[in-house]
Amino acid sequence: MSVADRTVKRLDRGEWALAVTVLLAGLGLAVGSQVLLVGATLPLWYVAAAIFGTPPTGTVRIGRDLSLEGESTTEATQAGDTSLSGDPSQRVTVRTTVQNTGSDPIVDLRVIDGVPDELSVVDGSPRTCVTLEPLETTTLEYTVSLQRGEHTFDVATVRTRDLSGTITETWSEPVEGQDEIRCTPTVESVALGNATTEYTGDVPTDDGGAGIEFHSVREYEPTDPVNAIDWRRYAANRELATVEYRAERSTHVVCVVDARPSQFRAATTEHLPAVDLSVDAADRTFETLVAAGHPAGVARFGSGAIETIPPGTDAETAERASRLLESISNSNKQMRFYTRTSSNNSVAELVTTLPGEAQVYLFSSFVDDDPLELVDGLRTRGYPVRVISPDVTNGDDSATQLEALDRTTRLARARAAGARVVDWDLERSLGLVLADAVGEVKHR
Repeated sequence: MSVADRTVKRLDRGEWALAVTVLLAGLGLAVGSQVLLVGATLPLWYVAAAIFGTPPTGTVRIGRDLSLEGESTTEATQAGDTSLSGDPSQRVTVRTTVQNTGSDPIVDLRVIDGVPDELSVVDGSPRTCVTLEPLETTTLEYTVSLQRGEHTFDVATVRTRDLSGTITETWSEPVEGQDEIRCTPTVESVALGNATTEYTGDVPTDDGGAGIEFHSVREYEPTDPVNAIDWRRYAANRELATVEYRAERSTHVVCVVDARPSQFRAATTEHLPAVDLSVDAADRTFETLVAAGHPAGVARFGSGAIETIPPGTDAETAERASRLLESISNSNKQMRFYTRTSSNNSVAELVTTLPGEAQVYLFSSFVDDDPLELVDGLRTRGYPVRVISPDVTNGDDSATQLEALDRTTRLARARAAGARVVDWDLERSLGLVLADAVGEVKHR
């Protein structure tokens, strides 16, 4: 770091000390006290330091280590990687080490680590104020709570003061070591239901066609390919027949996230709100479906207009879906009141944006009746529906227990309407929850 990159500021030029000198000297002359006259010279030393003092010439080296809470050393650190991966609501311990690399002591050293704005510090502090001897080190240790997304730590801000405290020098110091946290884990498999498109894929159907699993034998037609002829039958009785295999189709899936204000509720202060849990589950579901070659889309079911990203597998669709999910996750920081809207209108609007053969994955906590009305409306129109519902009704008080009972009733009614429901206990990891949501791929 060059001198040009540093900002020097004089906090005090000693005006008050001159006033004290004049006052003491005047009193000393008035009462004839030599003690006061000698004392009047002392503030002059402070004035001289403030006016003629030079900035402190401190140099430091800063390093940062990241680890999931409870782990001493991460695999990323051992491999020399500068990033760390974790799941939402997990906590990351940050250890930032500061060393005085100069030959002189730093009497007043202040450091602020560059914590990403999206991450909240839940324990410790990213700030310190210490005195360091040459080659001496100090460590800042604090804990942040992970949020969905990719987060990069910034450079550290360093400030030193001289011995008199009248001159400061401030600069940005690069930090060695880890500086990135990724909170976008993927899941190995996601459920594929029975709604398919006309395009070839890996979902078995009950239709005959191209595939690998035997379906039926029919009469031969002149347009049939030679490799589809049942040659064993022809060798036995000289009759031509065509073998058909179970056709495999790709499937369209739309991940619908309930983004109404009622979803901003969390089970406890230690848990994420339902909307953030739903966004993460929808994001991981979308990524896995696209990776498997299935066109997938995302829709916001909220108190305002319905927003939908049509199913696709291209990079542009993935980018648009990511932006929509990010906006849903950020919406709970901006909403201040609840506006009740007509669910019937919302269902009708959503249906107009869905492909006719699509499956719907609904992510909602079911703390009120609106998502149940959405399920009924979709099932009435013939859409296969799967529900992933984070449980945010944990609590021992009577009101919360009553809400939990109402929620259980709503999920039972959703099952009765023909939806497949996964009740997400927050003690279980998202990977296991989505594995339950997947199940076996059903035939059409």
